[in-house]
Amino acid sequence: MRFLKSYWPLILLPISLMLAIILGNDADVRINSMLFLLIIFGFIFLLQWLVVMKKNVQLEKANLESELRLLKNQIDPHFYFNTLHNLYGLASRKSDKTPNAIMKLSEIMRYVIYKGKEPLVSLNEEIQYIENYIELQELRIHKELDISFEKDISSIQAKIAPLLFIIPVENAFKHGVDKLLTKALVYIKLKENKYEVSFEVRNNFDVEESLKSKGIGLENLKKRLDLLYSNKYDLQITIVKNEYIFKLKIKKG
Repeated sequence: MRFLKSYWPLILLPISLMLAIILGNDADVRINSMLFLLIIFGFIFLLQWLVVMKKNVQLEKANLESELRLLKNQIDPHFYFNTLHNLYGLASRKSDKTPNAIMKLSEIMRYVIYKGKEPLVSLNEEIQYIENYIELQELRIHKELDISFEKDISSIQAKIAPLLFIIPVENAFKHGVDKLLTKALVYIKLKENKYEVSFEVRNNFDVEESLKSKGIGLENLKKRLDLLYSNKYDLQITIVKNEYIFKLKIKKG
């Protein structure tokens, strides 16, 4: 019945043509029969083609959703291991920071598990997720650190795909802060207006340290951007002296 509802105009087409031939054509019956058969075969072929196209579209959509889920699930697991290790240290020292750290980790995991499944989230939710991540990193790091998160948002309810911004932030800590003995810096800037959303991460790093393993984070991010925003984004990564600069712009609409 669903099939008939979807294609009822096409089902009426050959019937209408058949009636037109029978009622309005006085030519030889064999010619009318051949025309009728051609119409029927053409109609069957068209229906089969439509069914195949519909299945291909459904399969492509399923593959896209599966790939997006896979890419989102490949968030760096070392952060969770390191955070749990730090929580153990705080708990063993009976630190007053332990309850807050546990709450932040819980909020991060809840966001990844539940909000990460949604196609879009508000910028406010994404900002809160990044701020929780930064707070846990600051608990872990026991050295000089200059970090800032600047926000210039016209509407915090503006929508964005979840978990797009965490990869460059993770990399700033992993490849920058963690490998510097002193004077590590991480500057994060998020801007939003009616035309676009832009996200920038700037961090310094030890130029003598070889970044042999770039990881799959940025590659996954590029794939997600291609799938979600196609030609509506601009991603630039530059290195100036000892600073790594990540800039992403996503057009709205």
